[in-house]
Amino acid sequence: MVKVTQGDLIWIDAEPHAGREEGGHDPQKGNIRRPVIVISTAAYYDQTGLIIGMPITHRKFKRTDILIPINDQTSGIDGSIITYQMPNYDFAGRHGKVAGHMGRELVNQLLPIAVGVCGITL
Repeated sequence: MVKVTQGDLIWIDAEPHAGREEGGHDPQKGNIRRPVIVISTAAYYDQTGLIIGMPITHRKFKRTDILIPINDQTSGIDGSIITYQMPNYDFAGRHGKVAGHMGRELVNQLLPIAVGVCGITL
């Protein structure tokens, strides 16, 4: 069994999406995978088989308060982390694959944003 931990960069089948959810894939061409950074803990994954993550788009944005740039040479994932969307995915059910891992510094930058979206102050 794969161990998924906070800060992992993963690829996951993110389709179907709906409405304002991040999409832009083409299922007709088999393009349904999306990179995601995991913000939930390993304990959450161990108990549920689910991950909570922030999707990553290949585009770079100037608005870095809610779209955090990322460039991981190991996984080849490059773009912007969409911090205002935090889908909950079944890792195995959506054919998840761990591609890399980001350091504590980036995770520590993302977590206050995640709880802030929920109206929680730390």
